[in-house]
Amino acid sequence: MTEPDSHDGWDVFISYAREDYQKARDLADSLHKCVTSRGLPPRIFIDVDREGLPPGVDWEQYLEAALPRSRYFVALYSLRYFSKNVCLFELQRAVDLTKAGTVGFIPVLMEEAAKDKIWFTASKYNWVAVTHPDWFETLRDALDLRPSPSSRQLRFDAPVTDAVVNHTLSTVRVSVGGAHGAAVPASGEPISLTTVPPGSGLNGTLIVPTVHGTATFADLSFRRPVESVRLRAQAPGCEPVETAPIQVSPPAPQPSGPDRVHPRLPASGRQAFFPDGRHVAVLDGADLSVHALDDPDRVLGAARLAARPRLWAHGTSHLAVADWTGRVVVAAPDGRTNTVDLARAPGLAVPGALAFDGDTPLVGMWNGTVWSLADAEPETVLEHRAGVQLLAVDSGGRLLTGDLDGVLTVHAENRAGAEFPLERLLLGIHHGPGYTLIVGEHHIYRLDSGADRPLVVDLPVKQVADAWVGQDLSIVLNDEGLGVCFDAELGVHLGFRTVPGARVVSASRDGRLVVFEYPDGSHVLMQDGRIEVTSAHPLALSPDGLLAATSDGLGTLILPVDELRTGAEKSA
Repeated sequence: MTEPDSHDGWDVFISYAREDYQKARDLADSLHKCVTSRGLPPRIFIDVDREGLPPGVDWEQYLEAALPRSRYFVALYSLRYFSKNVCLFELQRAVDLTKAGTVGFIPVLMEEAAKDKIWFTASKYNWVAVTHPDWFETLRDALDLRPSPSSRQLRFDAPVTDAVVNHTLSTVRVSVGGAHGAAVPASGEPISLTTVPPGSGLNGTLIVPTVHGTATFADLSFRRPVESVRLRAQAPGCEPVETAPIQVSPPAPQPSGPDRVHPRLPASGRQAFFPDGRHVAVLDGADLSVHALDDPDRVLGAARLAARPRLWAHGTSHLAVADWTGRVVVAAPDGRTNTVDLARAPGLAVPGALAFDGDTPLVGMWNGTVWSLADAEPETVLEHRAGVQLLAVDSGGRLLTGDLDGVLTVHAENRAGAEFPLERLLLGIHHGPGYTLIVGEHHIYRLDSGADRPLVVDLPVKQVADAWVGQDLSIVLNDEGLGVCFDAELGVHLGFRTVPGARVVSASRDGRLVVFEYPDGSHVLMQDGRIEVTSAHPLALSPDGLLAATSDGLGTLILPVDELRTGAEKSA
């Protein structure tokens, strides 16, 4: 449901005490079976319903906006009603609006004993008593409603096919029609999806408004296997409709055993391709090993982390990983590794940012120290007064730092230059030809070379929790699994929904292929907004998006992405 000022408002606002919810719900259901003078189901505000208060809003401000945008205010008078501050607030506001001639006020007397509790300011408004045999018809007529001449029906436009856990279903469309297929006016009412039985793990956008009579659900998936489940569609004024039973299967097992066609690495764990796409690093627990695809049986080099990995970065040919203790491992594709411990500095000696200048790693710490790992011994590049959470090097060799206060500073020859206050939490940065993109929790920033200030664009996703910023497409998503992909010109290409808590762990250079890690440790491959492959073990993509590294817990298999996708389709 959108904010009141972005649609036509409500036909009926039902005000009730919480203990009378079932009576209010029954009344709303009966009114939904009527139609307005336009022949459409009435919009009814009932605050715990999907047509009422959205989650996370200030209820008092929302009611202030909702009441004057309602045609009629119906108060359910009971003894409990007059003991509730919220009810009295709504009642007084409705009386004021009625006096102003903007809202019709129709009380419904639910209990005889409530007559003695009616406020003096509201006592002159005649009520409809439920003890009268025709009270509902009287109320319906007073609300300018009439019985629906023909029932409105929902239908699924196509059969819903069996699914695989965490794979995006084919687009589901639900349409509104009249009895026997008769056309009905398009009203834009919301259609909601649930499952039978409930709690089957359906994920995605589950309430969608109709457009020209049809609601389109494009990001549905299931979180767990289900032997038999039905989708159930519901809408105001319509009888619910269900699909035929479908089965949700677990994801296909990953290949195991010897494979003579594709390289198979002896290590298993989190994989990361080197920039050349022909060498792979595998982190198995704390052990990082380097492998070549043309010599998969041999380990070219190895190093060891001291704790969980925190940051990964790619240079021109090298890659680096930093853990939470400040240990950084830099690896070359030929297997050479360099391990440096940076936790010797005082303060918050936790790596806040990891970047490359060519093949020279730069590490910015929460305590403000920026280290260069060009040589065997780390060298201090600068001390930043407010800590470091972002680092990048532009084409002119200038160092861009985002500090813990959210200020982006441009350093030239280790001296601070221009400063740009952004926002407190910064999640990603990428420097492209002539510009730099920065993603914060609330905004995207584009700083063009020579510009006095960055261009600021509101993110279409609120409260961003993770970001991957690339040269062609970038990805942001929040903790609810809602995300978007946008380009360097800040144009949004697509929106998607995945599992709450998902995080980006790998992506192709152009951003069209993305691997997410889910909170349960499983990994999924998304292409153009659709989840296509699921694995219980880590997945990684080569920079060109042609190869995937996938594990079975014993080793790592390297195969073309097309074959990985085809194998998943065959399993389904």
